[in-house]
Amino acid sequence: MSEKSNLERTNIRLKARELDRDTALKIVDKSIWGAVSMCSPDGIPYNVALNLVRDGEKLYFHAAGAGLKVEFLRLNPKVCVLFVPKAVLAPEQYTTLFASAVVRGTAHEVEDLAEKEHALRLICGAYAPEFPEELERRIAAGSARTTGIWRIDIDSVSGKSSPPGVID
Repeated sequence: MSEKSNLERTNIRLKARELDRDTALKIVDKSIWGAVSMCSPDGIPYNVALNLVRDGEKLYFHAAGAGLKVEFLRLNPKVCVLFVPKAVLAPEQYTTLFASAVVRGTAHEVEDLAEKEHALRLICGAYAPEFPEELERRIAAGSARTTGIWRIDIDSVSGKSSPPGVID
């Protein structure tokens, strides 16, 4: 097996812990944040926690127009995102009870104004649902033009839980 196929495989070693795709996507949707891993073209790893929102086979997040994250994504857009909505220590069992999902995909900087506005509505609807009027006022004032929006096109999704079947 080549190095590339090893890195791209999404098989769960312990099959009893494996979750189906729909359940893994529910974990993505329940998570307040995801840990986005990326790598510079010369192999420098980088990981950052981001607020993401899913729209079908896409994840959206907002970002500043500059910085290490944006620099790395522009040079090497392949990402891996870990979602863990909740974990509970079980010290008597020497373990942690959790459910997690891993998304692999390709990040794209969104330039289309309509898509940026759509993404902002999704993000703000998920993280600031109490302020829809303020969001619409800001969009009308042109905030989407200056807000950096990124989309991750989902290539694969996998999920697991420990113990098997625990997702809440």
